[in-house]
Amino acid sequence: MQSSFNRELSENIFNFVFEEIKRIILTDKKFEIRELGHFEVLHRKMQTVPDEKKQAEILLPPKDKLVFKPSKELIDRLKD
Repeated sequence: MQSSFNRELSENIFNFVFEEIKRIILTDKKFEIRELGHFEVLHRKMQTVPDEKKQAEILLPPKDKLVFKPSKELIDRLKD
């Protein structure tokens, strides 16, 4: 697709938009674009997993995970 913007300007716009989305997600822990879907930060608790090589358990520290759920409209568009 051709655009009246040059590559550098398009990149700057793209980076600005995603930096704003990132800022909103970090402060509000969620973000939604109706036609696209929504992003949400989920907190994972500390977990223990077995390490069969050393016959011990490993502690995985708690962490936040970004989850994306696509909207029904997006899924329908991708099916067409």
